[in-house]
Amino acid sequence: MITQEKEMEGLPDAAAFATKLKNTLIQYHSIEDDKWRVVKKTKDVTIWRKPSEEFNGHLIAV
Repeated sequence: MITQEKEMEGLPDAAAFATKLKNTLIQYHSIEDDKWRVVKKTKDVTIWRKPSEEFNGHLIAV
């Protein structure tokens, strides 16, 4: 039987994870407009995308 303490050992330090996530989101928000490509535009919404440097796929901005 796995104890709750043993289960918690596999989790990353929450403060360090939160800091890394915060810095990543700030970095995404700071990407210059000319790096984004318009994917779709309607009268109410514009959707942009940019290839991700961290994973196989795209970042999406709405």
